[in-house]
Amino acid sequence: MSGIKKYHNYFFLAGVLILIFLAYKLGFGTIYDNLKKTGWWFVPIFGIWIIVYLFNAWSLNIIITDNTDESKKVNIWKLLKLTISAYGINYITPLSIGGEPYKVLNLKDDIGTHKATSSVLLYVMMHYVSHFFFWLISIPVFVFIMPEISPAIQIVLWSVFIACVLLILWGYSVFKKGIINNALKVCSNIPFLGRKINIYREKNKHHFDEMDRLIADLYINRKRDFFSSLFVELISRYISCFEVYFMAVPLGFDLTFIQSYLIVSIATLVANIFFFAPMQMGTREGGFVLAATTLAIPAGAGVYIGLCTRIRELFWIFIGVALTKISFQFKKSAGTQY
Repeated sequence: MSGIKKYHNYFFLAGVLILIFLAYKLGFGTIYDNLKKTGWWFVPIFGIWIIVYLFNAWSLNIIITDNTDESKKVNIWKLLKLTISAYGINYITPLSIGGEPYKVLNLKDDIGTHKATSSVLLYVMMHYVSHFFFWLISIPVFVFIMPEISPAIQIVLWSVFIACVLLILWGYSVFKKGIINNALKVCSNIPFLGRKINIYREKNKHHFDEMDRLIADLYINRKRDFFSSLFVELISRYISCFEVYFMAVPLGFDLTFIQSYLIVSIATLVANIFFFAPMQMGTREGGFVLAATTLAIPAGAGVYIGLCTRIRELFWIFIGVALTKISFQFKKSAGTQY
């Protein structure tokens, strides 16, 4: 059994077990009631995410595709498969990091271990920086449509605004210099483990230097690709807001796209602040309730949207985990980014 196939089996088994656990915690009766209430509107709710994942795969494809090296290209449909599986794995692993090793394992034969690792890390950074922009833009939008805001809320909003600016600046510093060596230096200060980490870093310094060089190369020498990848990833976030818009229809709420955007922005911000919560159980739902009430929408609508989001996650976790066991034959990319 090949090493990759063995890891596929581990991911599949863990995914199935945690998927059953999540469905149990959510409640099979709750799932059925929400499916019945929402009806066929779950088709666009589920379906919109295939477009989101396609944009995610496109963003990663831009990072990987270096026109100066014709051998470093991957079929877009393979990247789509890996993207769906990786996000499914991320949903069920602590700190949402299990999908990245999975991507590297499946890309290393196509583009090499160094390129695969640096590309996946670059995409993770692009994913987070796009999220910071997503939150940053939502602050003035919120202030514009909600002119009467209490001083306490204003302090919170502008604190988030400043935090996003600082995080974006930090992200650009990582893009310019790389992150692997700096991260290992920080980890080398961990009690008991620090000495071993430092020895490992020194022993493999040339490998880590190469990966940091590849990370920095995108921003320094391929700025057009850098900003294209960031833009595509940001657009994927706005596309995902349509799911809240679709969820509101069965309840009879006439939400605008801007309101849907603000609900997603507030809910994801709350969920990420409490990222340490196992599988974000409760924090996601609380975020939707907070977002709904902040926009003068009944709290019950926020609860319903949170539950629908959980059902959508369960659906795509199932698809993602299933795809880890399905093999497709992909032709080598001809170089078209999308």
